[in-house]
Amino acid sequence: MDEYQLEIQDIRRTLLRLKADKAAEELIEEYEAELRNLVALYQAATETFEQGGRQPRLRDALAELGFGEWTLTNVYGFVYEAAMETETAGRDLANVINHTDYAASLLAALNA
Repeated sequence: MDEYQLEIQDIRRTLLRLKADKAAEELIEEYEAELRNLVALYQAATETFEQGGRQPRLRDALAELGFGEWTLTNVYGFVYEAAMETETAGRDLANVINHTDYAASLLAALNA
């Protein structure tokens, strides 16, 4: 289990505890949103990372953009940065992340 999965697991436990303790609904909603975002980021990063095994240009692009070698941590860094720069236009960030092709974004960023 990697550090991202551990963080997601920790937030899930916290969220369960908050619900069991009948914490303020706003706090629960905040943790639920954080969990959705982290799960979406992790899924996008792992999918992009796996694509790098089939598309060597992705690995080159990541390095050329200054994110370093092709590791899950570095791919996650790219996905995170790209997601934070995305204009959500009031949409749920996790939904935007889930509908973004970060492999294509990586190549587009290189060509920009």
